Amino acid sequence: MAAAAAAGELPLSDDILADILIRLPTLADFGRACASCPAFRRVITGHPFLRRLHALHPPSLLGTRTYFGFHPVDAPNPSASAARALAGAADFDFSFLPEPGFWMVRDERGGRFVVDRDEGMDDTFTTIAVCDPLFRRYELLPAIPGDLAATVQQPDRVNGERRCDVFLAPSDNEEEIVAGAPKSFTVIWMAQCPTKLVAFVFSSASMQWRAVAPASWRDLDPSMRSVSEKSLRYRNYAYGCFYWSLEEFPFRQNLIVLDMGRMKFFRANHPPPRERGEFSIVELGESRLGMFRLASNNMDGGGVLRLFSANRETHGSCVSEWVYEKEAPLSRSYKYDMLGLADGKLILVATQNVRSAPEVHCISLDFKALLHEEIQGMIHHDFRPHVPIPLPTPYMGYPPSLSLPTI
Repeated sequence: MAAAAAAGELPLSDDILADILIRLPTLADFGRACASCPAFRRVITGHPFLRRLHALHPPSLLGTRTYFGFHPVDAPNPSASAARALAGAADFDFSFLPEPGFWMVRDERGGRFVVDRDEGMDDTFTTIAVCDPLFRRYELLPAIPGDLAATVQQPDRVNGERRCDVFLAPSDNEEEIVAGAPKSFTVIWMAQCPTKLVAFVFSSASMQWRAVAPASWRDLDPSMRSVSEKSLRYRNYAYGCFYWSLEEFPFRQNLIVLDMGRMKFFRANHPPPRERGEFSIVELGESRLGMFRLASNNMDGGGVLRLFSANRETHGSCVSEWVYEKEAPLSRSYKYDMLGLADGKLILVATQNVRSAPEVHCISLDFKALLHEEIQGMIHHDFRPHVPIPLPTPYMGYPPSLSLPTI
């Protein structure tokens, strides 16, 4: 038996080995098992086993995707080793995408990226691709059909750029997980037109685009004084819905929701007070929706982070739906920006409130205890908030050896 084990073969079937190995408690243990025995590695790295593993172990925060590329977390973070391996294995420059042209990253979800490029003819309808930088795979999406495109008014412009967005929706088709094939993906193209909000949804399962019921700005916000002053910001996702803040400077903000199940937009109530500011939507469990609101002290730094909750099934039905839960004061020595959610925590960037060479830190905030800790290595040394480049985006994933292709 010892000789067989040394040769990388055990007197156990792969199915029995899989049932034993799946009981390992942490992702690090799976990595050590792979390194210890060829038979273990063969079973663990098989796609059926990895799908079982992913169902039991959520992805970890491995770093951030920024304008400057991917930046892995550093020690003492327990995911530092996996993050370094991902940084070395993946092509985050997207050099495997077809040339010519410059591909712009629009969104990322679960290791899958959606990118697009302007062909030089129409910056409203660009060429869109979905790709996997770890496995260097991509799929070009078909163009939006002419009958759908004809319903789009020329989108508004901000600083010379059209208000068009392309982003990914989560996919959780359990049948595909069992079958062992890569999950299907869903891409949403959306435009803020002068009188309405328009969106089209592409499914890789059907390879077709379909339209979301358009919504007029007046329907979304009857108090809107000028459609030219609208702005959708802070896209969030929870429980099958996307959320944005509809802002009209200097007026209050409203909450706009895209329900992916009903394929329609609607307006929902905002927790009081409805002042302008950043927010993040979270899934609190037991059908409860949470919202973190960042109330800053203007340019002085600091402020308060407040948590509200609501029942997602009655969301939008009454003013009193949001319930104040708790709040955490923020240091006046720093200014704060929300990056998103990762590992069940809220990720913030804290920038020192000084004029020259400010220190910039990335911190995670636990929902329940409202305790925070710093995350090393997530912010590039050249990063400066409040400049016209996108904020870093948390990247969740698995070590390369435990990853599955998403395309």
